[in-house]
Amino acid sequence: EDGIPPSRIVVGGFSQGGAAALLAAYNKNLRSQGVADTAYAGCVGLSAWLTLPDSLSVSEKSSQGTPMFWGHGKYDDKVLFKQQAFGVEKLRSMDVQVKDEVYPMGHESHPEEMMALATFVDEVLFGQKE
Repeated sequence: EDGIPPSRIVVGGFSQGGAAALLAAYNKNLRSQGVADTAYAGCVGLSAWLTLPDSLSVSEKSSQGTPMFWGHGKYDDKVLFKQQAFGVEKLRSMDVQVKDEVYPMGHESHPEEMMALATFVDEVLFGQKE
């Protein structure tokens, strides 16, 4: 009750953690009663994928209030690059603001991706743009 409000939390993860973050942020069918229509400050998916796309149901507050950063490796052989394009298209069709970036890497992180992630978090939590 006295905790940190969702509007001050960025949920995110790498690979399966990113897939879980997407579910937490955008699938109102899986969120608990009373939180389902609350927006997070942002969502991050790094080399992630969109699970349960056919049952995805994004609330208006989440689509309007929870922007997303999705970074992915062009040469990812674990979570294929096309998964990013599919997920981004699906989320954008539900009015989610998605910033998607591609990096010359496999299933890993990249220094430019980490800088873009830090910039995204600064923007959604503190309103700062570089």
